[in-house]
Amino acid sequence: MKRTIPLSLKLGLAFAVATLLSIGLNYYLTSRAISDQFYEYGRETREIVGSQLAIDLGNRYIENGGWRGIDIFRPVYITINQQVYIGSIQTIGGRFAISKEDGNILVTTESNDLIGTPIADLNLDVIIPITAENEEGDEIQVGALGLIPVTMDREVEFLESIATSTLLGGGIGIVLALTLSVLLILQILSPLRKLAQATEQVASGELPKPIQLRSHDELGQLGHSFDQMVESLRRSEHLRQMMTADIAHELRTPVTIIQGTLEALLDGVYEPSAETIAPIYEETLHLGRLIDDLRDLVLAEAGELRLDLQPTDLGELARHVVEAAMVPKEGDLTIDVDVLPGVPSVLVDPKRMRQVIANLLSNALRHTPADGSIEIMIRSARESVVLVVTDSGTGIPEDDLPHLFERFYRGDRARRRGGGTGLGLAIVKQWIEAHGGTIEAGNASDGGARFTIRLPLS
Repeated sequence: MKRTIPLSLKLGLAFAVATLLSIGLNYYLTSRAISDQFYEYGRETREIVGSQLAIDLGNRYIENGGWRGIDIFRPVYITINQQVYIGSIQTIGGRFAISKEDGNILVTTESNDLIGTPIADLNLDVIIPITAENEEGDEIQVGALGLIPVTMDREVEFLESIATSTLLGGGIGIVLALTLSVLLILQILSPLRKLAQATEQVASGELPKPIQLRSHDELGQLGHSFDQMVESLRRSEHLRQMMTADIAHELRTPVTIIQGTLEALLDGVYEPSAETIAPIYEETLHLGRLIDDLRDLVLAEAGELRLDLQPTDLGELARHVVEAAMVPKEGDLTIDVDVLPGVPSVLVDPKRMRQVIANLLSNALRHTPADGSIEIMIRSARESVVLVVTDSGTGIPEDDLPHLFERFYRGDRARRRGGGTGLGLAIVKQWIEAHGGTIEAGNASDGGARFTIRLPLS
């Protein structure tokens, strides 16, 4: 079995390594920058002092007519108990070396063994030329003053204090960073644990309660999406159960009629005749329509519905559907097809679109009174063609509108689809969407149902 590493340990190690690396890099860069700046400041200071000393040495060179007689020490007289002591003091502070015109060391604060050797061999950070005027008044280089780097105790103490302060600040930063990382890890893992537990429940076939994460970040969005997914699964399961029950109900009625009629024929109750066999034939046709509708609906939902797209005049197609419709003879029911000017042809499957219009018209006929009216209006809109079917019936209850295109949905029992399979509007929606269009259901302002179809021109 492959060993798993907890996510909390991974996150903790990642935060710890990132914190240590960032603080270590900050310590190195800070110490390096301060040391370099401190050294540069000392070098610039020595260069300024050295330039003044070079001018003084150049003047001495002119006064003495050369380097002979120039000494970097001057006598000092100290009187103690009326006794005079003679000593000497170095006139130039620090560590240095002075070279002659040939570049060889004349005098130095270092070992006397270096006298006569090239000044360039020493570890110097500043070399300042010593110049003087010759007899013609020209400025010439008569030597060089080289300053040797010196690290004072105070400098060392200062740099050590900076390093100590940086380390102390880094240690405090590590503690704070690790504390914040622990809090952040806990904040991340808590919703993830809830999501993991809920996911395991879904995997085992159980739909959990909404986890309702309160965070307003990506994890909160993930939790909200998960809750929506679970709710969608719950609705799908409910619809599946309802669809199964509805299919069983739709199949039971014609099967019961066929079975009862056949039993009566076998028992001699009915004589085989066109009148007794006709109901069996009608129920088999109903079963065939139900099977065809279920097949078409499954193909459309799976995206495998084949469409024979052709440029089609929807106005002409609607008129053919109205002419072929079985309009009740009694009453003053009217059906108008109103095609506004400038409506272009659309690329659709004429057979499928004909059935869409027929289903909507059949639905309108079932819910429109004998003295009512039905209008099919077709107009062009921005990059689309709109087909609207409006009836003057009782309209659609508001509670039923969100579920109207669901399979076998029964909102108002009084509005059952007499003679239908219960799949008409669901098939209409799938076929319209297969054409890249949309369909909406609503109620007209003066009552009655209204179905609006939008089909793209391209």
